[in-house]
Amino acid sequence: LTLFTDRNVDRGDFFTAGMFGSLNSLFIIMFAPIFALLWVMMARVQREPSTPMKFGVAILLVGLGFYALVLGAAYAGPNGQVAVVWLVLMYWLHTMGELCLSPVGLSMVTKLSVQRVAAMMMGVWFLSSAFAAYVGGWIASLMAIEGAGGDVPGTASLAVYVTVFEKLGLLAVVMGIGLMLVAPIIAKRMR
Repeated sequence: LTLFTDRNVDRGDFFTAGMFGSLNSLFIIMFAPIFALLWVMMARVQREPSTPMKFGVAILLVGLGFYALVLGAAYAGPNGQVAVVWLVLMYWLHTMGELCLSPVGLSMVTKLSVQRVAAMMMGVWFLSSAFAAYVGGWIASLMAIEGAGGDVPGTASLAVYVTVFEKLGLLAVVMGIGLMLVAPIIAKRMR
């Protein structure tokens, strides 16, 4: 995302590409209390979504975040520059997904694990982050631009990025909807 931001986002003269990575942290600080309050209020009226449903919504939001970039690319300028609002929207959607998944994930691992292996299962949960970093590196390799050094035409890089964003978006949306459809069955088996 940093290379996409550097090469294909019209970010003005003040912002560097790396600064946009801080949007996730900013959105977490802004919206985590709202999500915490939302889950508590929904639980009070017995409308809180199950953990599998929250996971499905999270994955769906990640897919929609990638589609925000694809949509933004459709409105890119002739130099392959996308308006910054699309990148901000992507980070916001991804963070909302993270807030649906991350806090409840460790809680779910703790609740569902047998007492004697609970600590190991928490380790497995955190190990999944390491696996995700590996997959992220592999996905980044898919975005490599053939024969390019540091200076890449915006239109060339945009075409490569959009292709990958479309595939990631489709995969995440399909997985998210699929998980949401089977969430009631999974939730019932978790009890």
